Amino acid sequence: MVVPTYERPDDLERCLKSLDQNFQKLDAKYEIIVSDDSVSDKSKILIERNFQNVIWKEGKKKGPAANRNVGALEAKGEWIVFLDDDCIAQKNYLEAYCKSILNDPEILVFEGKIFADRKRVTWAEGCPENENGGMLWTSNLCVKKSLFNNIGGFDERFRTAYEDVEFAFRLKQFGIKSIFVPQAAVCHPWRSLRNGGKNWKVKGYQIDSLLLFLDKHENAYMEYGRPLIYLRNMLRILTSNLCFCLLNLGGRGIDILFSQAYIALQTCILLTFKKNK
Repeated sequence: MVVPTYERPDDLERCLKSLDQNFQKLDAKYEIIVSDDSVSDKSKILIERNFQNVIWKEGKKKGPAANRNVGALEAKGEWIVFLDDDCIAQKNYLEAYCKSILNDPEILVFEGKIFADRKRVTWAEGCPENENGGMLWTSNLCVKKSLFNNIGGFDERFRTAYEDVEFAFRLKQFGIKSIFVPQAAVCHPWRSLRNGGKNWKVKGYQIDSLLLFLDKHENAYMEYGRPLIYLRNMLRILTSNLCFCLLNLGGRGIDILFSQAYIALQTCILLTFKKNK
């Protein structure tokens, strides 16, 4: 099991407690590897003091893709479960993955359920929910290690985002099937989308990551690169999403909503010029 972390010792502690053997009730042996991109040593000290059974590895400090690769390289088991440090594994989480592996030995990729800890209260918060599968978010993903190595792991050029989208696209290109395991569930708290605090992502990362993805995969244009996709996204944000924000959230976080609409418009324009070059 690989848990990448970055300056979130409190979240990491809750995550590691949820993976305790007394809570998971799993007969098979498993290892927990924390790959740490933090500048401070708070997470390292936490593990040394309270989680002697957890392996701590220093990350490359090149973003989450590289950090996950560090943990995967250290892993000795046949399977790797990727879990984000701010996720809380539910009871029998690992047992659910183990049963699925035994029941479907031909399947090399499994994804688990991700649900929020409460109802949304502002548009200025996000959660990578995956209630029905098909997302392959690295917040909760189980991959056969041999497959992970064979396709080259995560592309470390994606320093902020899109590394899981790009990984999923490669799996699709190779015809690798996956199964959704709803019993392998984790709770992911809502996180602020405003800059600062625990949101370390830089402004404009969405566009930079998308352009890098399209440069690498020219055959992904129809699914990800058409300007019309982002124009429609902008219109959806300014219609149904805006109504939800106003009526259900009292307008809280509306500035983030307009910022998302602006990014969608920027993306549409950039892709239009890129196509016409």
